[in-house]
Amino acid sequence: MGRSARSQGTANSNSIELGGARKEPEENLWTAVLSKAADDALYTTDYREALLSINWFETGGRDFRNVCQYAGRDHEYVSKKMLKQVKERKRKIKEWEDGIRMRIEGGMARKMALWSLQKRGKGRVKGRKHKGGYHSGGPRIQVHSTGTTVTHLHKL
Repeated sequence: MGRSARSQGTANSNSIELGGARKEPEENLWTAVLSKAADDALYTTDYREALLSINWFETGGRDFRNVCQYAGRDHEYVSKKMLKQVKERKRKIKEWEDGIRMRIEGGMARKMALWSLQKRGKGRVKGRKHKGGYHSGGPRIQVHSTGTTVTHLHKL
């Protein structure tokens, strides 16, 4: 299971407090399971675990209904209360994934543009000095958010 910014002990203690002291130990256990799933869905930094928990709440399958029943909770009520927060968290994770994907694609476009220039024999200007000695000046490639590629050759 993933780690969350909040402590594990606090999540479990809060779940037992929510359930009350008069509950059976088994109900307290299942309340803690439900609380851990909510904690994973909303607060864990492991996005894979978060998405698994989010999916568990969104689908409301048999396992979800059973855990809610064992915890003494109505599964429809729990699902209704969690749905808005879970959807918002899922949106934020998707934005993060899209940002990573966009940066990877931008890097690949830059790499392909460099490879294309080198294949055509461009960008092999020697003589630019740097700390360790001389190396090729090479072209400077910029990939804009519109997807256009701009090439600048270094002048000596």
